[in-house]
Amino acid sequence: MRLPAMPHPHLIVLRSAVTVVLSCLIGQAGWAAAFLDGQDRYLRHHQVGAWVTLAAAVLSALVYLLLRRSAGPVNTTLAVLLALAVTVQFALGETDQRALHIFLGVLVVMLGTALTSWTYRHEMPSRR
Repeated sequence: MRLPAMPHPHLIVLRSAVTVVLSCLIGQAGWAAAFLDGQDRYLRHHQVGAWVTLAAAVLSALVYLLLRRSAGPVNTTLAVLLALAVTVQFALGETDQRALHIFLGVLVVMLGTALTSWTYRHEMPSRR
């Protein structure tokens, strides 16, 4: 019995990048839930996590743009949209727009999940 072949190195990089971003998004949802449950000490965690998530999303979008031929147009578009959505989400948090921040937060996690799903199912384009 043989192990399956390793995916192309570009796919490993893309999958790693999106996994980090999705992990940040899930972490942010957890910190927000703890904070909204009345545990004020988690607000600072959520604030610091916002910077980490913003950096991860922007860097991930740059990775997708650099590897756009390997990533494909759908994944590249989703990665850029996710980075933009996280940026808007960050701005809403900074301006204390709680209702919009929470609503968009749900959509951002859904977008991150979609990008993760598309990236893990993606295969390298055939060479022409």
